[in-house]
Amino acid sequence: MQHQIIQPAEALRPYIYRYVFVRAEGSTDTMTPPANNPRFVNGKHVQPLLPNYGSFIFLRNAIVEVAGKQTSELILLGANQTTMGLTTVSGWFEGMMMDFQPGGMHALLGINLQLLAGNVLTISEYKDEGLKYCDRIFKTTSRSEDIAPLLDAFFLGRLPKSEDINYSRICRVVAACDQAKGAISAAEMASVACLGERQFLRVFRQYVGIAPKLFIRLRRFHRTIQDMQQQAAQGKTIDLLATVLRHGYYDLSHAALEFQQMGCVSPGQFRMLGIPLSDDFSVFFA
Repeated sequence: MQHQIIQPAEALRPYIYRYVFVRAEGSTDTMTPPANNPRFVNGKHVQPLLPNYGSFIFLRNAIVEVAGKQTSELILLGANQTTMGLTTVSGWFEGMMMDFQPGGMHALLGINLQLLAGNVLTISEYKDEGLKYCDRIFKTTSRSEDIAPLLDAFFLGRLPKSEDINYSRICRVVAACDQAKGAISAAEMASVACLGERQFLRVFRQYVGIAPKLFIRLRRFHRTIQDMQQQAAQGKTIDLLATVLRHGYYDLSHAALEFQQMGCVSPGQFRMLGIPLSDDFSVFFA
């Protein structure tokens, strides 16, 4: 299993987090929901897609099953937690996850994340000719180094023509959540956004797709994983207790409960499964 992470063009980074390219060769490979063993089920590799802020998944030579839908087309995921089943057509596949920043999908494409949260749309269902073009780029361009600039060019053309005030508010709220390490209320988030609570909740759900309380938990979870990955990348031994306390968890039990709910594994199991292939959430681990 080969992984490559490519950063988008600088102007797109406030909206798009990264492109993650994956290639696997060999016998038919299936990714199915985890059972008792988080790493294997019936000898096959397994791993859920962890919750995110909106993603596109591109596929070549594979069929994906998400939320009961089977397709080889580009699929759109909102802020949700789901498991992806993946079956290769003839012993190899290539895929790409395009991960958005919180609110980035709405700001670039106008997609109401509240309608997409917990849901999956194929490109045929979404009926956007531009995104069909993006799917053709992935399916007809062989090298990831060539795909990323072509996608950048498309999404640069979708940049807002003027400042999106509500997206700027969302960015300030995300920064405040990170600084507070999760110790922030919805009322405080609304104050940072300079909106009344009801108006803030409406805007936040539209741009991010989930309630502020769940977002706070999700953001804390992601930043804890980032910290673990950075420690591993630097060759450090990961002190789980110190790491989870640093990001606002009360203790290891609190962190373990959140990890099980968000990622179907304990912090220790994630440390075994997830390093060093992802710095934010699990994708196609080998």
